[in-house]
Amino acid sequence: MVSFSNNLFLINKQVILVRIGGELGIKSWQTRRRMVSQLKRNIESFLEKYPTFKIFEFRDRLLIYSESNNNLNKLSHLIVTSLSGISSVSPALVVEATEKSIISRGLSNAVAIIMPHSSFAVRVRREGNHPFSSKDIARKLGTEILSSQIEGIKVNLETPDFQIFIDIRGPLAFIYTEIFRGIDGIPSQSQGKAIALIRPNFNSILAAWLMKKRGVEVIPIFFRTGKSSENTFLDHIRSQFNRDFIVMSIKDLLGSFKDHSSLCLFCQVYCEKICQEVADKEKISIIISPTCFNYNNEIMSLEALEILEKHVFLSVIRPIQLGFFSQSINIDHLDQIACCPFQSKVSIKIYNDFNNPTLEKFLSFKL
Repeated sequence: MVSFSNNLFLINKQVILVRIGGELGIKSWQTRRRMVSQLKRNIESFLEKYPTFKIFEFRDRLLIYSESNNNLNKLSHLIVTSLSGISSVSPALVVEATEKSIISRGLSNAVAIIMPHSSFAVRVRREGNHPFSSKDIARKLGTEILSSQIEGIKVNLETPDFQIFIDIRGPLAFIYTEIFRGIDGIPSQSQGKAIALIRPNFNSILAAWLMKKRGVEVIPIFFRTGKSSENTFLDHIRSQFNRDFIVMSIKDLLGSFKDHSSLCLFCQVYCEKICQEVADKEKISIIISPTCFNYNNEIMSLEALEILEKHVFLSVIRPIQLGFFSQSINIDHLDQIACCPFQSKVSIKIYNDFNNPTLEKFLSFKL
């Protein structure tokens, strides 16, 4: 851990201020310490492609610093959409935690972004011992901004057009104007590994994403079905799961059985069997597979679920995804139509023409 008692070199430098996920705050001290260390390692791994960056711990925050002129806004967006365990991040200017420095640099930032005839607000948080309060800083900086040369501006604390944030923590203060909201949850890899069954389908992506949010290191296996938009899903996997993943094509298999009413059930069993084989090889005991009951034009019957459980011997986690659409991050651009070109909807249930010999024939197919 890096101590900031002798690291005042950050003053007048730009950093990315990382706020740790709120759920970590209710953990025991030992668990919190372990998870913050894991989050730091995850960020370091993510930043391997940006070798000029370094990460430090400071007063319940993580700071990402680089001497190069990288696009901190773009990197901040990538971090919050890719890593769990982060509440939010902000590109910030570091200044000395004195009233003079905060007011002076805060005014400079405000003049740079606030447009004429608009409204603004100053938001201040403070932690530590200082000869001033948060309200003192907010009032004095607000007065300075109103006295500046920006025409027609006014204070609006409810719905301002622009906001200036000041986070004062011990000897340092951070000035910023943007907050990028994160996935939150707990850091990936803090809760073990699991194989994720993913097809070009919104729900399988969401199932893997929900488990990632719960701290699971997700190892994706993507099954190509021939769906026209499957490359968009592949791009999303690359951005969301920061590791190598497996890609397999089942397009020919699906085409051979495209007229069978139980195609979706057969496909589900087949994909889970493939996931089981990979899990056995990697010594992983968990598979993540989406489970939907009459949601997003998908149907899974309890009878079909029983068939699935008979053919897969590992533990299968089947996240129920109702109501999570609006809470997902950066996946709303993925279409929600059926995951293959042969079915208008996903119907994972047993039909009248279902029989085990046909299923066994389906399972005997070799990729």
